Amino acid sequence: MVSRPFSNADPFLQLLVLFLLCFMIVGVFMLMAQGLIIALWGINVFTDQALLRDYDNIQVVHINRLLLLFQHLGLFIVPAIIFSQLTSRNWKKHVGLFPISPALMIAAAAVMVLCLPLINALSWINNLMSLPEFLSGLEAVLQSMEEGAAELTVALTQVTDVPSLLLNIVIIALIPAIGEEMIFRGLMIPIIRKWTGSGHLAVWISAFLFSAIHLQFYGFLPRLILGALLGYLFLSTKSLYAPIIAHFVNNALALVLLFLMARGTLDAELDSFVPASDDLIWLGISIIGIVLILGFIFRKGRNIPQKLEKDIEE
Repeated sequence: MVSRPFSNADPFLQLLVLFLLCFMIVGVFMLMAQGLIIALWGINVFTDQALLRDYDNIQVVHINRLLLLFQHLGLFIVPAIIFSQLTSRNWKKHVGLFPISPALMIAAAAVMVLCLPLINALSWINNLMSLPEFLSGLEAVLQSMEEGAAELTVALTQVTDVPSLLLNIVIIALIPAIGEEMIFRGLMIPIIRKWTGSGHLAVWISAFLFSAIHLQFYGFLPRLILGALLGYLFLSTKSLYAPIIAHFVNNALALVLLFLMARGTLDAELDSFVPASDDLIWLGISIIGIVLILGFIFRKGRNIPQKLEKDIEE
């Protein structure tokens, strides 16, 4: 049977091809998005950068949603599919889309619900961090980028109507969960694992890259731990469905909480962490629950045949 062009390539070359595909295809998709935006609204996103930050204009918010959609399709989902087809005759199995039991699906979702207090605590710790004095200029740039990203996030997520919430769940929760897991867990972990010979190294390197690509210094730590957790879900279940479900639940839960806060149904303090308060109790419950559920997932995973290192040609 004829192998695919990069099925037996060196892991470093495979990573290089994957990165090149991501950056080339996202460029094409952003040009496509630009053409669609000009056709719909007559705005050039490459020259009207200031206009794109006018978040009081509902059209600008829609444009940013469209850009986000095309960005995730072009940077993650399409490159992952093309790369998988270059390395295997069955791209779905190559990327790790093996069926798993409903019990593991529910467990993966439950871990993310329990993670909320832990993520809030890690965000609080991350915000206490600062770069050395000689990197103060870089820190100022990172802080400015963080503020810009926060403004965009608020503009996209502070909605009070159900149709906008559902649209956000598709564009901000579902599509990124699928695309990012295909790239960072489904493809990167097996490649790095083959390169380094270590599943743990593969999980943490992919988690580092996952956190770094978001370009948010003050969210780096919680995203790093989240990426590692998703990686271990992938290794334990041998299926990409587990981290996709977990990632989607994490994103969707955040959107629903922000939606309820915007409507005044929930207190905004729910999404924060204050040491020496009841938050410490919730943090302890969160950690204990996560450990128990991960233990269940790891035990179940021992009975699942290993699939990550096989190049399936069916």
